[in-house]
Amino acid sequence: MLGLIVLFFSSAAFGFSNAYWKKAIHGHSFLQVIFLRGLITTSFFAICVWLDLKFHLFHTWLGVPPVFTLSQLLISICLCFFSAFGLYFFVRSLQSNAVSLVAPISSINIFGLLTTVLVLGESWGINSSMAFLCVCVGVYLLFRTEFQFDGMAKFWKSVLGAILTSFFWGVSYTLFKFPVAWLGVLPFTLLLEGSVTVLIGLFLLFQKQSWQVIPLRPILILALCVILGSTFLHIAYSYASMTQIIFVSKSQLILTLFFSRLLYREKISRVQWLGILLLIFSIYIVT
Repeated sequence: MLGLIVLFFSSAAFGFSNAYWKKAIHGHSFLQVIFLRGLITTSFFAICVWLDLKFHLFHTWLGVPPVFTLSQLLISICLCFFSAFGLYFFVRSLQSNAVSLVAPISSINIFGLLTTVLVLGESWGINSSMAFLCVCVGVYLLFRTEFQFDGMAKFWKSVLGAILTSFFWGVSYTLFKFPVAWLGVLPFTLLLEGSVTVLIGLFLLFQKQSWQVIPLRPILILALCVILGSTFLHIAYSYASMTQIIFVSKSQLILTLFFSRLLYREKISRVQWLGILLLIFSIYIVT
């Protein structure tokens, strides 16, 4: 039960972040916003790790500082940069029609589920199959208005970009269960945020974008969402199965719609309400 509660808090933080992105990047560079957000989150987790090592400040909630081997650290670093390839293909998709397929395909997370069964060895029964079917239909109903393409060539190009994004994110976020156990919640989250920030910094360096003046407030809000969402998600790895984590995380889609309604007065159609009900049912099945 604790794992599910923590997952809900994580989904709420990420859901608000997803909805708030439109406001945060309005008139500003997407990459520069991510980079500034990353500087804040990386600095925050670096301070937390230092405080925990020196004063044992977070022992009560996150346990004792872990003792990890060099090989475990190297594997963790490789996984973080493997995950960063998902961000690379996502950023590329923003400049093409692929962006309309990234959200639905990555939301289904077929690669994460396959990794859960084939690598982690979690069982797959009739309940999981029913839940997966509900997710596929529910996600389609939520995003069906975005499936608009000019010809089959652009469609298949979009599918490829979305699949690559889903592959790197799905596999890596499932395998994060190992480095979280090895390094601990705070050190691993620091490593992940640092890796993402370095990657985005390289993007900006090679693209030679002129630097914009971006208001601090939206950056701080996005950073807070990432801090809460990532911390709660990584805590959940210790209390819930990966199958539960993948399906319960679908609540993030639902919360994104609700937050979008609050922020932008966007209406939820009857078809989307049906999709929401299917996603809720899928979560109920696996929990």
